Amino acid sequence: MATVNTTNKSRKNMPLLNTINSKIVKKISYVEKALTYLPFKSSSANRGYERIQVMKNNSLFVFILALLLALVAHQNVYAQHSIDVQRLTSEKDYYEALKIYESLPKRKVTPEAMISAGKSAWALSLPQKAIEEFEKALRTKDLTDTQKARLLLSRGIIEYQEDRFRVAILFAERVIKLLNNPSALRSKAWLLWGESLSSLKSYGAAEEKYKNALKESDPEELPNIYYLLGSAELKLGKLKEARENFERIPLQHAQAPQAMRHLAEISLQEKKYSQVAFWLERGRRDYPDQFIDSWTDYALVQAAINNNEKEKVISLQTQAGNKYPPSDEWLSLLNAAVEEYLWSDRVDITAN
Repeated sequence: MATVNTTNKSRKNMPLLNTINSKIVKKISYVEKALTYLPFKSSSANRGYERIQVMKNNSLFVFILALLLALVAHQNVYAQHSIDVQRLTSEKDYYEALKIYESLPKRKVTPEAMISAGKSAWALSLPQKAIEEFEKALRTKDLTDTQKARLLLSRGIIEYQEDRFRVAILFAERVIKLLNNPSALRSKAWLLWGESLSSLKSYGAAEEKYKNALKESDPEELPNIYYLLGSAELKLGKLKEARENFERIPLQHAQAPQAMRHLAEISLQEKKYSQVAFWLERGRRDYPDQFIDSWTDYALVQAAINNNEKEKVISLQTQAGNKYPPSDEWLSLLNAAVEEYLWSDRVDITAN
């Protein structure tokens, strides 16, 4: 039977093991000397000194300790790579991502790391730091047009959030020019352009941008664009168009409560009082926390008055009086409307 000669293999490995042993023994001797020169020795220090004497000659211990130190060294080196910045940012550990990014040598900083650092700074409400990193990434030559467009869009959104609406428009324009074909990314640029114009009260121009955003949007983004478009049209007095867009928003969507309120406003302006009551009562049923203001009670009273629901009018007035302070503007208008209604009712009874 053939035998395996392990002696030669072990001899080949001896230089490496000896190197590891010599380095570890040196480290142990440093600890040993430190313990020797302590001005005083506690019992734990004495125990440590004694253990070192025993372990110093234990090659298995030295080898295991060498492996542990190698693992720690590997982890330290690994933590200094750009990919860690990307990973931590994706895991939403933004502070740690920025900390590692700042410790990276310049030669290890990639455009992807710059972008991730910018995202982390943005998430930590450090817009200037985010701008700095995004601009550094944009100056590199390694980005695709799509990556550049995403960065330009992010820059525009930051400007919008900082109330620099005209600057935000400039970035939205750059995205549109960079991307020739319709896409969801271009839709977001149209949307940013529209929202910036709305913030500048240019509702007519904003309406056009929102319509462009609709044409290129992903399906999940449509309800939000319908809401923004409807809001602009409401400002322009285009009640029919605004109502159609608000009605397109699903009842489970985050914008549904505000859409219901706007639908009630439109119905009130159009004197469609049954619709006023329908939208506000449904809003209070489905989203009770979103319809606790005095305007809602005022609109419901107006609907009840015009539908000649006297008991409901009195009930709503009583409830509103218990909820809002006398100085509330809508409560004052509500009380005036109820007083006029009841007075007219008494006059009609007397006349008959």
